[in-house]
Amino acid sequence: MSGKRYQIFMAPSAHRRYKKFDLLLKKRIKVEANKLSEDPHRHEELKGPLKGIRSYHFDYRKTQYRIAYRILENKKELEVVLVKSRESFYQTLRRIIKSN
Repeated sequence: MSGKRYQIFMAPSAHRRYKKFDLLLKKRIKVEANKLSEDPHRHEELKGPLKGIRSYHFDYRKTQYRIAYRILENKKELEVVLVKSRESFYQTLRRIIKSN
């Protein structure tokens, strides 16, 4: 890894959900996303219709959250597709991917 951080941006679908989170969770998501930007290839790539999307997990107030993201290598960017608790995460993600 070159050590160069990736720029992070949120897809509209992710941003709509992000705006509804409480302030402390928003801060935590920013911290976790910054960690992610240092080595985005480290986390698992999903399979099947979600191929090309990776999933990063973190805990917040006894709930597991996931950040689904795409690596745009040519631009050195990470596109956050979804941030959501683990509950029905993959169903929601499939719906988002299908509609794009």
